[in-house]
Amino acid sequence: MTSKNKKVVVAMSGGVDSSVAAGMLKEEGYEVIGITLQLYNSKQEIKSKTCCSGIDIYDAKEVARKLDIAHYVLNYQENFKKTVINNFIASYKNGETPIPCVQCNQHIKFEDLLLTAKGLGAEFLATGHYIRKKKINNFNGLFKAKDESKDQSYFLFQVKEKDLSFLKFPLGDLLKEETRSLAKKFAIPVADKPESQDICFIPDGNYRKFLSKYKGFKKTGNILDTKNNLLGKHDGIENYTIGQRKHINVSINKPLYVIKIIKETNNIIVGEKEDLKSSVIHIDQLNWLGDKIYIKNKYCDNLNIKVRARQKTIKGKLEFLGNNHGKVLLDEHTYAVSKGQGCVFYNNEDQLLGGGWIK
Repeated sequence: MTSKNKKVVVAMSGGVDSSVAAGMLKEEGYEVIGITLQLYNSKQEIKSKTCCSGIDIYDAKEVARKLDIAHYVLNYQENFKKTVINNFIASYKNGETPIPCVQCNQHIKFEDLLLTAKGLGAEFLATGHYIRKKKINNFNGLFKAKDESKDQSYFLFQVKEKDLSFLKFPLGDLLKEETRSLAKKFAIPVADKPESQDICFIPDGNYRKFLSKYKGFKKTGNILDTKNNLLGKHDGIENYTIGQRKHINVSINKPLYVIKIIKETNNIIVGEKEDLKSSVIHIDQLNWLGDKIYIKNKYCDNLNIKVRARQKTIKGKLEFLGNNHGKVLLDEHTYAVSKGQGCVFYNNEDQLLGGGWIK
């Protein structure tokens, strides 16, 4: 079956990347169906730097009209609230720092939308993510994008191996400027649209204001040093993240950082920068995309590891502990490792080997 006979669903956010992905696949001869997801009630953010807002849905429709492809808007608000927004709120209640984009990819795009695409009889689901998919010994593997400054592999560490054959990532071998050039070639109306930056359901970027609308947060607690001395009071653990230095509300003649958030006692522990160092990390919900021989051997070394999206990789090892748990041993210390973030693994060929949630 040639591409002319194949149907592909493209997740269209209304931005330039997913729009170009749709244009590329249309040019290759695929029957393209664009689907835009309405994920939340977005009445106020016409000028926001988010994705999936009301104006983005309109833009996606205009792109689909220009490309002459079918386009549908699906209401996923209930699932998005249950799997992404509620998780975001719960994470802050637990003293964690969540990554809602990973949760959205994991549960909304590559579970719910993937099933919808299959239900429509599509051969593939395509997105505008900057990541490459390549065959390795007849198996599908994910690799960092050609444009490493735009690489989004960190945010896709929870993609399941069984779904890789169904996924397409047309932008993986493009630089961002090449994507913009293609948008102009296709005469896409969003060719010069700015990139989305903020959390989509928090259009003003003020997550503290967003969280203040929800119940269950204790408002005040103690700020302690590493020797359990009381230094001051905080106004809610949701207002603090590991490594934070500003707005700690403690008067002392040296820089202090948030080094620990204790949900059970509602306490914030602060210390010096050296207290933020870590070289051992525990993870759960480990999703391994590499060779299964390492799971059998319960060990994989010479890994390149990220504990934050924009951090350079650090060499280290992974011990498989069973039940999708793992222990990560870094070859050198890193700073401000935060619960709720992803710990993501690569080999020396930039292949994404999977990852897990820091706990």
